[in-house]
Amino acid sequence: MNQLKNIFGLLGLAIFLSQCSACKEPNGPDSNTKSNYIIHWITQYQNQDLIQGQTYRDAFQRRVLFEDLRGYISQVELIDNQDSSIVLKDIALVNWFADPTISIEGRPATIKAIRFSLGVPAQLNTNVDPTTYANSHPLSVAGSAGLFWTWNTGYIFYQLNGKCELTGSENLPMIDPIAYHCGDDTLYRTITLNVPEVTVAAGGAQQFNILFDAQKCFWNDTDTMDFAVDYLTHTTGNLPLAIRAMDLYQSAFSIP
Repeated sequence: MNQLKNIFGLLGLAIFLSQCSACKEPNGPDSNTKSNYIIHWITQYQNQDLIQGQTYRDAFQRRVLFEDLRGYISQVELIDNQDSSIVLKDIALVNWFADPTISIEGRPATIKAIRFSLGVPAQLNTNVDPTTYANSHPLSVAGSAGLFWTWNTGYIFYQLNGKCELTGSENLPMIDPIAYHCGDDTLYRTITLNVPEVTVAAGGAQQFNILFDAQKCFWNDTDTMDFAVDYLTHTTGNLPLAIRAMDLYQSAFSIP
């Protein structure tokens, strides 16, 4: 009888120890658990917040005001330390006054770079009927919000509308227009920004910040827009200015 009690006692002890072990060592995320990736664009003009309708200064210290600053971004990806990509967004229309953010779940990885493009990829740009998209899609008639020309000329990749005062007066109204409407396959730009390597575990989250300094849309170390002459392009009719505008626009993005 005592021997039988000992056997039952040992079995009970084994079950108890097994249960305690399970309590002390909970299971981690399984192999299918995703990570949450967030890309946030911080929008500024030099060191000031970029605010729609606010007055700033151009490269010649003349007053300038921005009324519309939007554009398409596409093929937003994170690059891991194996040079593989995690696609976060195929295409989006963003308002640069709004500090846009993209958030999506993806596989856990060690991230070393962010890559995205300015504009609409060629296969989606021309000879595409926007009425075939649902209204909520950024390439639809409604979703493009005026950034679509016609079926054969495609989408406006980057649109900036504003006003300036060219005499340098502090008192005269700003009535001189600025309009950069850039959209052509030759203007498509891809940006790769290196970030300090960070490993994002399964179930974890990581935010990456990108600075968009709108001042660099008008001047940088290699080019300067003078609104007295560089004030209007609808791409066709002034392609050289559209190319300059897209090159400056591309230079405005960096890792803060």
